[in-house]
Amino acid sequence: MKAIELLNAKLTNDNIKTVYLINGYEAYLRSKVIEQLIGVIPSEQRSMNLGKFDLESDLLAAAVNDARSVPFFGERRITLISHPLFLTAVKSKKVPEQNIADLENYLKQPEPTTTLIIDLGNQRMDARKKISKLLKKVSVIVDCSALPEKKVQQLVTEQTKRNEFSFTEDALELLIKKTEANYSTIMNELPKLELAALQTKKITQSMVAELVPQTLEQNVFELSNLVLAEKNEQAMNLYHDLLLQHEEPLKLNAILIGQVRLLLQTLVLMKHGYAQGDIASVLKVHPYRVKLALQQAPHFSRTKLREIYLNLIKFEEQLKTSQQDPEKLFQLLLLGYLDYVTKKD
Repeated sequence: MKAIELLNAKLTNDNIKTVYLINGYEAYLRSKVIEQLIGVIPSEQRSMNLGKFDLESDLLAAAVNDARSVPFFGERRITLISHPLFLTAVKSKKVPEQNIADLENYLKQPEPTTTLIIDLGNQRMDARKKISKLLKKVSVIVDCSALPEKKVQQLVTEQTKRNEFSFTEDALELLIKKTEANYSTIMNELPKLELAALQTKKITQSMVAELVPQTLEQNVFELSNLVLAEKNEQAMNLYHDLLLQHEEPLKLNAILIGQVRLLLQTLVLMKHGYAQGDIASVLKVHPYRVKLALQQAPHFSRTKLREIYLNLIKFEEQLKTSQQDPEKLFQLLLLGYLDYVTKKD
């Protein structure tokens, strides 16, 4: 089930299910889905009939016991579990060891007056595990994955209209660009923009430009464009600015490598006839990033992208092993002298 479907549904005590598994990239959607499910319990009953368990510190057994409890002066109990790492392939020594058998037994015969909500976050469930297979059978899986750009535009426009605001066309376009069509980010920025437009009720491009910050990923995306276009002076200036903002050189390079890798992968898949949605699904990246890659990739040969990618790998090696200044190394990278330095070292 898509998150939007559940959010548009009229949930009652009669039609709510006993087990929900929520996962996906969009944190805002996940929070709204949980809010919608909890909303089935009248507000005055929630303090007695809502149990929240964070498995980074709480025990799964305690959550299962809570789910088995009957509602207190109400018709339904809700038990919310977050950070269920036991469902994933992630291993951490910081979280308590969980008794998964307790949950397996519960899922075989869920309490009819309890709704168990498991918030998987943006983690991937390990489908090989017995508990994962059981959950897939008995739960309603709510998909909160990244939304297509047009859907984001539609939802944001509808939300601002409900709040009696509107965007100028160029303002919404800039907002989509600055947030990379990330619905959660946009919804977090929206209150600030509406406050700025309180008198006119119109959100303008200048408001978006001034109030919505540019992310590190966007800055590095801009940097990658300059590197690929061989605009060395501008690339050097931007790299210098990012270092002045105390961004780590290794982190910047890792994002740069990711950008060029995405272009390479997109170019290969595009030549094999893959469409934007298919590429996003195969590479497991946000559709908007694929859209930008599709616009860029045709301007570069696979050979050129491969060369730049390998140079960035060499640059990373130099950052890790050399005592030289990162700015000077980056300049050598842009000028094509990094290979000489690598061989010399």
